[in-house]
Amino acid sequence: MTCTAPSCPRRTPRPDRRALLPALALLALLLAPTAQALKSDRQQPLRVNAQRFVAAQDQHITKLFGDVTLQQGSLHGAASRGTVYTDAKNKVTRVVLEGSPAQLSQQLDGGGEMRSTAATIDYSPATETAILIGAAHVDQPGRGSYSGARLVYNTNTGAMQGEGASGGQVHLIFQPHDKTATPTPAKPATVAPPAVQPAVQPARTHSGGQP
Repeated sequence: MTCTAPSCPRRTPRPDRRALLPALALLALLLAPTAQALKSDRQQPLRVNAQRFVAAQDQHITKLFGDVTLQQGSLHGAASRGTVYTDAKNKVTRVVLEGSPAQLSQQLDGGGEMRSTAATIDYSPATETAILIGAAHVDQPGRGSYSGARLVYNTNTGAMQGEGASGGQVHLIFQPHDKTATPTPAKPATVAPPAVQPAVQPARTHSGGQP
């Protein structure tokens, strides 16, 4: 029977589970344990190298070409070209690495090394963040790997956030926890009972030659 009266209870539409998957994946990323970067990196000088550069001092921009590298402690970047932005005091405010792809890696406090690639890596020493744009991919040992159109990595805390392209999805792979195998208890050794030797009958003696 169909209920049409105003007093009939209305059915609450169920949420689309497929629409919830991206949100649940991002929530899992936020709740996962953070892989801490080396805290000593931020106290190290920032070094940038290249085969060739062109500087526009009035704009505080330096273009880098050929085997471009970035280093700050254990933080390493590599690309085919890059751009360095400085302020009025010639302090580096931003380094943009571009390559096929550009690469960024960093040692972690708990051991292991974060490795990442993207078409463009935009690093800001002031905010200690690296923005990876275009086919971005990050591997963090002990935590997992992440892929998306845009990923933001904090080089100080190791925290990450990401988004897909044009409403697309990001992809997260979480590593399983190590399981310590429970040793199987050894079976007690079976001790064989000592063999019973047959009793030796005393020899009979005969007298007078009769049995």
